[in-house]
Amino acid sequence: MRLYLSTRKPWNSVYTTEDGQVVYRTTTPWFERRTSIERIVPNKDKGDMRDEFAHLAEVDYRVCIFLSSHIRYAGQDLVTRDFFRKGSWSWQGRGRIFTGPDGIEYKWKFGAHIRAELRLNDGTKTPVACYHRRSLGILSPAHPAYLEVFPIGEHMVDLIVVTLIYIERLRQEKKEAQSGGGS
Repeated sequence: MRLYLSTRKPWNSVYTTEDGQVVYRTTTPWFERRTSIERIVPNKDKGDMRDEFAHLAEVDYRVCIFLSSHIRYAGQDLVTRDFFRKGSWSWQGRGRIFTGPDGIEYKWKFGAHIRAELRLNDGTKTPVACYHRRSLGILSPAHPAYLEVFPIGEHMVDLIVVTLIYIERLRQEKKEAQSGGGS
């Protein structure tokens, strides 16, 4: 399954399927450090073509290093330092590990210059999802940003989208801090 993003920022985008159906909408006002994530509500009236959305989750990013960000999802207020645990250092950067609704551990690998990949946190490192940043077509074929979710992760697409938004914002902020700002 591929979800295409309308912008290069997962925290401020519309996610659509390959056939153009909107599935998620994320908004982050420029003056806030809070992302709202909404999911499409299937319309029972086939003649009504209006998209209706329901609140799915919210991510509150903290500025101070002593405070933790929060993810409100599935009726829970998850403190990110408790929900995610940091993986070991590698040449690809430091990952974030979390336990899914199925009791299995998953690990987001991300870094300034590598794409975010979600894998099983076991010896197999089986790919679950991969975020492909937009390509302008210079070194590879041009394409919009998209989230690729493999069949093994389709049972938890909502959680994958929510955690991707947190991880990518974290990656972007670290990249900006290393380069001295900008976007």
